Amino acid sequence: MRRNALTAVVATTLLAAHAPAQIEIIYDQPPATSEGDVSGGYYSNTLSDTLLYDSFTLLDDAVLDELQVWGFGFMYDEQIRVTIYDGGAPVGIGPIVATRAFAPGEFGVEVTSGFIEEGHVWWQEERATFLIDPPIRAEGGRKYWLSVSGEVGLVWSYRALAGDLNILYSNAAQTAFWDQSDTDMALRMLGRPASPADLAEPYGALDFTDVVAFLVAFAGADGAADLAEPIGEHDFADVIAFLQAFAAGAP
Repeated sequence: MRRNALTAVVATTLLAAHAPAQIEIIYDQPPATSEGDVSGGYYSNTLSDTLLYDSFTLLDDAVLDELQVWGFGFMYDEQIRVTIYDGGAPVGIGPIVATRAFAPGEFGVEVTSGFIEEGHVWWQEERATFLIDPPIRAEGGRKYWLSVSGEVGLVWSYRALAGDLNILYSNAAQTAFWDQSDTDMALRMLGRPASPADLAEPYGALDFTDVVAFLVAFAGADGAADLAEPIGEHDFADVIAFLQAFAAGAP
C-alpha cells in the first residue's frame, strides 16, 4: 500500500477519547515480613558507593504509572532516580529504557512501626511511592533491570517473598558487577495494560503521535507495525489492526 493512501485511511478514522483504566498491580515483590519491616538491607548510592539492581519481567505489555519500594533513608536523601534498563545477562546492564528523577517532596513516604526484637526497636522501614510521570511502557516477556538510587545513600529492604531471587550490585561507575543470587528487592509496580496502538510518548494515551509512529514503522517495515497475521509481512491487515486498537482507546 502506498504511504499516501495509508495516510488517507488513517486520517479518516474517528479518533475517540477514552478514559484510562484504573491502575492495578502489574508486578509485586513484597517484603519478607507481613508488617513490611526491614528484613535485610543494602546501600544504593550514585555518588561513591554502589548501585543495586533487580531484574523483572512482566507477563503482558503494560504502562507503568507508579512504583513502590521499601527501604530506609528516603526522607533524608537529596534526590532519588528511578531507571529502567534493557535486559541482558547479569554481567552488565543494557541501554537505558527510561529514567525519572525525584526531588524531596516529589514522592510519598509511609513509615512503618519498626521491627521489635527482644525489646529492642530497630530502625523504622519506609515505603516510598513514586508516581511515574510521564508513564513508562514495558513489553511483556522482556527482561528489564530496575535501579532506584540516591545521591546520599539508601538502605534497601530485600528478601522479598516473590521474584526471581536475583539482584545485582555494581560500583557507581558501572564497571564492575557481582551477583546476590538468593535475594530480591522489595518493590511493587502499578500500571495499566498497554494498547498495541500506543507506539509513542506520552504512553497511556492515544493521540496523533501514535498515528505518526505507526505510519513511520509501517513504511519502514518495522516490527512495531506488524500487528496482525501473517507476522513478518506488513499489509492492510496491520492497518486494520492498528485502527481497531486505536478506536478502542487506551486501556
